[in-house]
Order: sequence, then C-alpha cells, then structure tokens
Amino acid sequence: KKKGHPRSKSLPPGDGSSGEFDESEVDCVIHQEIEQLRKCVPEGEGIGFLGINQESDYRPDNEKDFWSYPNGMFQLGRYGPHRPEDRKTNLHFDFKNFIHNYEPSEWSYEVPEQKLNRCQIVDITDDTTGEVHSLAKKHTPIYVNEVGHNSKLHSNVLIRDKHDRSVYYYVGIDKEHAMKKGETVELLVHYGDHYEQVRERKGYGRSNMSEHLASDEEEGAKLRRNFHEREEVEMDISSLKVHEMFHLIEFLSEKIFDPIDNSLRRSFLENGCDGNSNLMRWRDLIVRRRLHWVGEKLSERVQEYKADDTEIMKSIIESLQKWQFVSMPTIVNQLNPELRTNLFIELSEELLYQARSRLPSPLDGTIWCKLAVDLTRKTSIVLAKFLFCYLGSFNIRKQFLGNALLEQAKNYAMALRQGYNVVNDQKRKTTPDGDDEHISNLSFKSPRRKINREKLLEESNERMISLYNAPNTIRFGAAATMADIQAYYDAIELCGIDSYYVPGKTQKVSECDRSIVSDYTSDRSKNFTGQSPQFCWMARSVDAIKRGDAHTNEAWYLENQVFLVVYLLSSSCVDWEHSSEENGNESFSLEKLCEAIGLDQNNAKNAIARGAINPTWPEPDVAPLYSLTLSNDAFAGRRGYRQRVSTAGRQLYHGPDHEFPGWNVKEVQRRSSRHVDRYFSHPDLLGIIVRSRIGVRTLLYYMNANNVGVRTAYVANQGHVQYFREVA
Repeated sequence: KKKGHPRSKSLPPGDGSSGEFDESEVDCVIHQEIEQLRKCVPEGEGIGFLGINQESDYRPDNEKDFWSYPNGMFQLGRYGPHRPEDRKTNLHFDFKNFIHNYEPSEWSYEVPEQKLNRCQIVDITDDTTGEVHSLAKKHTPIYVNEVGHNSKLHSNVLIRDKHDRSVYYYVGIDKEHAMKKGETVELLVHYGDHYEQVRERKGYGRSNMSEHLASDEEEGAKLRRNFHEREEVEMDISSLKVHEMFHLIEFLSEKIFDPIDNSLRRSFLENGCDGNSNLMRWRDLIVRRRLHWVGEKLSERVQEYKADDTEIMKSIIESLQKWQFVSMPTIVNQLNPELRTNLFIELSEELLYQARSRLPSPLDGTIWCKLAVDLTRKTSIVLAKFLFCYLGSFNIRKQFLGNALLEQAKNYAMALRQGYNVVNDQKRKTTPDGDDEHISNLSFKSPRRKINREKLLEESNERMISLYNAPNTIRFGAAATMADIQAYYDAIELCGIDSYYVPGKTQKVSECDRSIVSDYTSDRSKNFTGQSPQFCWMARSVDAIKRGDAHTNEAWYLENQVFLVVYLLSSSCVDWEHSSEENGNESFSLEKLCEAIGLDQNNAKNAIARGAINPTWPEPDVAPLYSLTLSNDAFAGRRGYRQRVSTAGRQLYHGPDHEFPGWNVKEVQRRSSRHVDRYFSHPDLLGIIVRSRIGVRTLLYYMNANNVGVRTAYVANQGHVQYFREVA
C-alpha cells in the first residue's frame, strides 16, 4: 500500500522493443520533475515504470486483496512482432501456414493495420521450420494459455494493439477474482472466435463438445479440414496477379524452399537418411512435398499468362521448376520407417483430394465402414507408390499398378463375404466375442448426437416421418435409431392399436453409436426408383443384427463399400483408357474389377450412376467454422488467426448455393453463438425465404415427383410454416 507519495503522470507508451519512449527527446516540466525525483532514489533501487519509488515508500498490508481491473491493468509484455519479418500479408502467411501443416496459425494474430493493401498478420514463427522463433520464446506472453470454451476458467489477460500493428498482453485481475497475499493464479487469455478453427483441430472447439466433431486425431475429420485448406489455396492462386505471384514465389523460395531443400540434400549426402539419422525431420519432408504441390498449382496459373514473355514471368517459371520434387523416387527407399510413413500419408492426401468430388469424406467412419476405410487408405497408398515413388516407364508401372489394385479389391471382397457369412449365421443364438472383428469391419460409427424433435416429426407432430420414403439420405446412426421406431409403428398398425409413443417428445432420441446396413426393399419400388435415397437399403443397430432381427446386405456393401472405393479412387487418379502399347490391353478396367470381386457389371454401372452414398441428414445444430462456402469478403481471419474478442455476429456468405443449382443462400452466424443460419431463395419465389435445407429438399422432392415448378411446389407445401417465411 502506497505511503502518500505525490502522483506523477506517465507519458503514453510507444512501440519500442525495450524502453517505451526516448526520454532524451522529451523536454517538458513533467520530465524535469521526474528527473529530480529519480535523483532522490539510490541507484538500482528504483521500482515501477518511472523508477521514482523504492520499496521503503510502501508499507505492508497483508489483509488487502489485490485487484485492478477494470480501473487499471499492468503490461505483461509484447507478444509480437519482434522482427520486421514477423509482419506479413495474409496471402504470404496463409501459404506459409499451409506448407507448414497449419502450425503457424496457432501463434499468429491479425492486426488492424493493413500491409500492401491486404490484411496484416503478426506471425512469430520461424519461416523455415514453422515453429515459434527463438526471440519470441524469450518473451512471457507466448506461455499464456487460453480459456477456450471452458466455463470453469476465467480470462485475466487482455489483448491490446499498439499503433494497430503490435500485440501486447495486459494482466487485469478483477474484484470477483481478487487475490490474497501468497496466492497464485494461472494467467489465461481468450484468443477470440477466429481461433475456433485451431480449437476444432485440437479437439476443444464448440463443435467438438456440442456436436461431437472429431479433432485431427481422427483421420476423416483431419482430411475434411485439410481439403478445405487446399481449396482455399487453389482459390487464392486463381486470383493472383503477376506481381503478386512473383512476390509470393520469391518469399516462399527464399524463406522456405531454399533452406529446406539444402537441409534435405545435406541429410542424404552425409547420412543416406538411414534409421540412425537425426538430421531430417518428417515435417521438413512434408514441407518439401507441399511446395511441390503448390508449385504445380501455380504452374497451371502461369499458363494463363504464358503470352507475357517478360523477365518476371521467366523468373517465376524458373523458380517453379526448382520446386519439382523430382528426386523423390530415388530417395524414398532410403527413408527410415517414420519418414516413409508420413510421406505416404501426405501423398495419399493429395490423391484423395483429387478424387474428393466422386469419393466424399474419405476415411470418415460415419460414412464409410471400417472395412471401406482400410481399403481406401491402402488403395491410396498403392496408388501413391506407383505414381510418385517408382522409376521406370509409366506404362509398365501402370500394368503393375492395375494388378495390385485388382488383387487388393479381391482380398477385401473376400473379407466382406466372410464377415457377411459369420454375422448372418442363423445357427447361433448369440454372437461370440470372437466375431466382433467382423461386426466392427461392417459397422459405421456415430457420435450419438441427439436428434431434435422438429427434424424428426412429420407435420402432425405426433408421429415420426416415414423412413421408407424419406426424401433425404439419412445418416447411418440416425437411420438405425429411426428403423427401430419405424418397426414399432409397423407393429401397432398391424395390430390395429393406437400409438402412445412420440419420438423426441415422449422420449429423447439419439443416433445409434454403431450400425450395419441391412436388407430392405421398398414396397413402392416402382414409384421410388431414383427418388428415395433409402431405396433398397436400411441401417440397423448392431444389436438388431446380433439378435437376428435383420440381416447384413452383402450386395450393398460390395457395391458401395468395396467396388466404388477402388473404382472411383483409381479412375480419378489414373487415366486407364489409353492402353499400354507394350502389352496391348488395359491393366485395369470396370470389367476386370467386377470379375475380381464377383460383381455383376450392370449393378456396378448402376452404382457408378448413383455415386457414393453421402448421408447428410440430420445436419448438426452447430456448424464448424471451416465452412466451404465462405466468400472472399470473409478472407480475413478465415484460417484460424487469433484476434481480440468480439461478440458481433456476421454474414458469412450470400450468393449461389453449390448444393442446389438455381437457388441462392444467405449464411448468417448468430451473434451469441457459432450456429450458422441459412436462408434460401429462388428467382421464381419472390418474397419467400426457405429457412433450411430440409425445406428446399421438400420442394425439390415434390417437384420431381409431380413434374411441376417451384411455385406450384411451394403452394402445395406452404402449410409447413417451419420451412417458409414471407419477406417484404
């Protein structure tokens, strides 16, 4: 507690890295007073910002609680920038962030000041390694953790900008969390909403907790996020001007490619990179490969400027040629197991990204059974080895590749049939524990989300929507739960009794945690062929399969979980149509694949026409932040930068909808949550807003079934007031 010393006003802090201002340049009465007061304090004993007090000026008060906020707070230190190169445009930072596998985004801040007419990012990571650089590690703020969405934690550190470009941390202890002498408290900060994408990757985002969104530890969830990042990279490249491309390539070459490439070359020359080598990191190998991938995408963009025969274009082309990872086939066999495994994971991601439009959400256990996930992973690795890691004639490699793919597909078809026979064996009253492997191979995982009553019930609100003729492709876990309810309704109708059960009202309904697709044929198959996504198949719970209430659908698994995986992935990544001139026949074809797995060709062609099954209903109530429909207006902060806390809602997107051609969608994030509301409109429905995808699908289903226009469909369905809203 202060002993009654006269108060002096301090000068406003500046932006210096050590002293906050240069006192030698200050000539005023206040400065003269401060100098006089300092002379009264013995050298080295001055405390406080101005150094005009000493400890003897204070008296102890052990009973007084310490708190300062909101009346005041004290500076913990500068977070960044610490070096000129810590200030980057968002364009340069986003490419660096992608190349370094998104680690820099954990340590970056967006600041108000622009740089070269772009958003400016304060980035305290090393350009070559992607890790926090040594100078930043010497400053306290980087060791402050964040509160995230943990309601038990309290933020006592605030983030403030100086001159719109420097980020500082300040400690503010409020009265509610006042501290007594001797107490300690962990300093915690809130990074803001733009950091949510990093939280989701790490598994503690709002969607992770409320909607069971998986972290990057789960392969399928990680791929989905990485695919979005690659799409963003391609989008950025497509909009680059020549001078922007030149400076971007210059930055990536000098700061990342040159040091990484030199390091890898030294590692192989000195050690051959055997199992005892400690010089090479698997992260560096991934960086080198991603530079190759980015270089290929930039080269495609360069073709649009090929007519510009300028020195700048020549420099760009020369740099991109250096980025080609032509030595990879010669070094892959020299890599130790850890390096080789991580390289194959990266190459597999490239191929799965290439096939994403035909093979949705690969390695996602909610959409693909375990057997299909394993088959996808191994097929992509086989493709990666033959396409990227082997030397020799491409036609010869393609011949061996085709044989390898057919053999692998044959083995997985045999494993499927073996599991089918074991699981459907009617001679057993119970399923032995030893058969759990077969059940696991055929089952789909579900996060046990609760299904809201509004989505589950039909118009009367007294009965569940019909599962037999559902207009939406229902998630396997939800369909399995609904199948049990549908069986109850079927039973009471046969018995002629009234129903007392209203799902979601009488009892809460959640997705089944594990489900298996069973045999099912619609009674009205002629009318609903090509209409109902649930036609000819239905998911049932694993318990129902074990009880013998339903049987596994072998044909469905063979077509959708084996055939489509191999065919769609291989045909998306390899051109099989041009036969090898050396052997005169195709090494891989639809006919050969069907013969290898024992599938009728007509059924295979029908499966290709339907495409991969991608259940999307019911949609999660909380949308993850990596929405694929973000517009360029939302460019700032879209990749997980930290920010000052803001509770303002924002419009994410307004324009053509990619799922429903001819429709427009407006996406608005709510002010108080991460929930994203979607409002659909159509040129033929002026003044009408459709409030959900379910409403749009309802109209489309009616239009297709009755061969009418959208206006007629709306008139027939406008009683569904939960779907529609009139606007002025």
